[in-house]
Amino acid sequence: MQKPKGTQDIFLKEAKKWRWLSNEFIDVLKKYNFNEIITPIFESKEVFVRGVGSETDVVQKEMFEFEDKSKRINVLRPELTAPVVRSFIENKMYANENLPLKFFYNGPAFRYERPQAGRYRQFNQFGIEVFGNDSLEQDIEIILLANKFIKTCKVDQLLSIEINYLISGDARKKYEIALLDEVNKIKEICADCEVRKEKNILRVLDCKIDGHKYKQLPKMSKYINETDKLRFEQIVSQLKTLNVNVKINEKLVRGLDYYTGIVFEVTNVKTSQAVIAGGRYNNLVENMGGPSIPAIGFAVGWERMLILIEENQTLKIEDNQLDVFIIPISDKGRIITNKLMNEMRDESIIVDTNWNISKLKNGFKASEKVLTKNLIIIGDESICTNAYEIKSKVSDKIVKVKYDEIISYLKLEKGCK
Repeated sequence: MQKPKGTQDIFLKEAKKWRWLSNEFIDVLKKYNFNEIITPIFESKEVFVRGVGSETDVVQKEMFEFEDKSKRINVLRPELTAPVVRSFIENKMYANENLPLKFFYNGPAFRYERPQAGRYRQFNQFGIEVFGNDSLEQDIEIILLANKFIKTCKVDQLLSIEINYLISGDARKKYEIALLDEVNKIKEICADCEVRKEKNILRVLDCKIDGHKYKQLPKMSKYINETDKLRFEQIVSQLKTLNVNVKINEKLVRGLDYYTGIVFEVTNVKTSQAVIAGGRYNNLVENMGGPSIPAIGFAVGWERMLILIEENQTLKIEDNQLDVFIIPISDKGRIITNKLMNEMRDESIIVDTNWNISKLKNGFKASEKVLTKNLIIIGDESICTNAYEIKSKVSDKIVKVKYDEIISYLKLEKGCK
């Protein structure tokens, strides 16, 4: 049997990389006062139809759907913002005293698309959402947080931050009319863009097939109202003052329909792939049945970030190092080994053995396969004499101690503190 297409098994050193990255991000988020939220891996299809947008590629082409025994249509979640919003509404977390509410999440998502490097059918998203504040200062703080992530991973020189401001209201309606007029003049556009013309014309700007045909389309900046224009200019100006270099990309609209206002992507300068992406979505909570609550967030493409870190050797993963490795060489020795290891672990000493050991020679071979600071050999003689040899793998020094003194000795040893 083999794993399903577009999935991966994460184990040993790869699993350590995942855990390292997760811990690094969580450490950053503690400084920003974020709390974790965990939502179900599957949701009602309606969550994403109403949340992500019925005409998006995600809903139209990429969701894993299934019917349960009660004939309800569920999907494996293709992204995590809509489930977080659903939970926010369902659990009535929108009371004024709770706001602003800051969440982070980390978990698998699923999209049926062609697998490629850094893009799987089951992938992992680490992301954040902030509910209840619509200030430009909040926008800036979120972009600063994304920038903090890439600096933490030491890949900031390899990534570029692109931003845009999605206009709304009458300005957007006028722009959409002008955009549609120009797109109608272009011959032979892709089938997806034919649908986008009818459902959401802004999405043609995000086309990966015919993007080269759209170089002369009208610019959104010519239609932006003065209030939004001033806000966008202030965001760009303050980011530059804070030494965050951003590039304005007027074709950046993101692939999900819920975005409004500021949007941004952190992209690989070599491949142009987005590693972090997000923006403001002030209408989503209301569109999904809740009150009018502004929100902003972003998600990190876990696999793409890990690939980037590994390619540029900014992540050093070392094998686990034990404080002690025990070699039992008799039946009584095996009993004492379990007793001693249990006592050591209660004292936060990292210890292990190999229960396949039957002879001293095999024990030494087994000890060479692990990183350990000390060795202890336990056999009938050491039990009878109550004299246990502890050998330092650092200095080769050997000492004999009584059973009751083993733990205190190891804790005093510099290598086992």
